[in-house]
Amino acid sequence: MAYIVAIHDIRDPDGFWGIAEPSDDFPPGIRLHCTYPSADGARAVCLWEGESVERIRKLVNGIVGPYSENDFFEVDRSHLGAYGLPAAAEA
Repeated sequence: MAYIVAIHDIRDPDGFWGIAEPSDDFPPGIRLHCTYPSADGARAVCLWEGESVERIRKLVNGIVGPYSENDFFEVDRSHLGAYGLPAAAEA
């Protein structure tokens, strides 16, 4: 499993935050660990866990794509500074 960061530039904060609810209904193997919104709701950074960037991208864009431009990258856990990550979920 990989940690994936999603960066959201939000065009429609009311629409985005109205649909972007934490859920236990994500597909198996996908987990949202945390969300960090800006004070005005126009930007956010989220930490996901899943098998690939592509799987997270497909899920997230399917949910909030109409309300935001989204960028994704896999966290390099071996890089200096990648600390404080949650423990990996059991497969």
